Amino acid sequence: MSEVKIVLIGDTYISRPDPDSAFNPVIELFQDADIRFCNLETIVADAKYINAYDRTDLPRTDEWMLKAYVRAGINVVNQANNPNTFHGYEPLLRSFKVIDEAGIIRAGAGRNLVEARKPAIIERNGTKVAFVCRTSVGIPEMAAGMDLPGVAYYPVYTSYEAPERVRSHPGFPPIVRTILDQGEHRSALEDDIRSARKQADFVVVYWHWGLSPYQIHPGAGAGEVDIMEYQKDGGHFAIDCGADMVLGGHSHQPQPIEIYKGKPILYSLANYVHDKASFRELSSMTILVRCLLRKGKLERLAYIPGTLRGSGPPEFARPSSYRLS
Repeated sequence: MSEVKIVLIGDTYISRPDPDSAFNPVIELFQDADIRFCNLETIVADAKYINAYDRTDLPRTDEWMLKAYVRAGINVVNQANNPNTFHGYEPLLRSFKVIDEAGIIRAGAGRNLVEARKPAIIERNGTKVAFVCRTSVGIPEMAAGMDLPGVAYYPVYTSYEAPERVRSHPGFPPIVRTILDQGEHRSALEDDIRSARKQADFVVVYWHWGLSPYQIHPGAGAGEVDIMEYQKDGGHFAIDCGADMVLGGHSHQPQPIEIYKGKPILYSLANYVHDKASFRELSSMTILVRCLLRKGKLERLAYIPGTLRGSGPPEFARPSSYRLS
């Protein structure tokens, strides 16, 4: 078992005339990696698979554009997110077929619940790496069922508590409490992580979660949004169950990095490239993460900060050397 190098990027939705332009500026960062992962923030299905009454402004990528991901070396993607369900069953099923035929390993969604929960397992240099994926963003109806396609969905319950200062300051914002489902979904995630632990040397949990500043204040620019209670609980729980690393996405901006029991939780990798029109006028930060595994253990983790102007791709900082050795 020799060393394995992993590159991880965040929310990626490419829909542009020259899709290779989304990756060309960072090929140098990808070139020595064995595993390249992104959160696929879109379905990949041609327009003919979309219902005529569909809201076609929501993320969708023409099938020919997926070749740009392949040329860049992306070989693992997450589909446990809300954009993968925006267009219904037929485009989602088509997306599975297109991604599979491209040779990209996927996780987080499937033709049924069993497939949606199945981890993506990739082997490089004698080391197996598993990605267990979940989303808590989106409506419950997008969840995969025993005989229904969908995503691996983990529900979260929200309540609002009056703060002490509301007595002296009427209208003071409430305290927001978020609690993960403590029943079957918690047990299922534990089972999936422990199963992946038996099949792989290194286990990553990807979780689509949290809020973005644009959701809290529509029209606002990038800004800091704290991680929510359920994110911290979920990240800790995943590691307690045997995960070696936890990754997050959906906030469209970086969130804190925590070391819990010696293992990293990266609460949000932010956007990598996002061609949705609403992002074209915004600027924000992002990160690209690089990992070095030796003998199935995380020996080194580094992140490269970047600036996103509009849809991207990011302009990353330029250290003297990117190589992990």
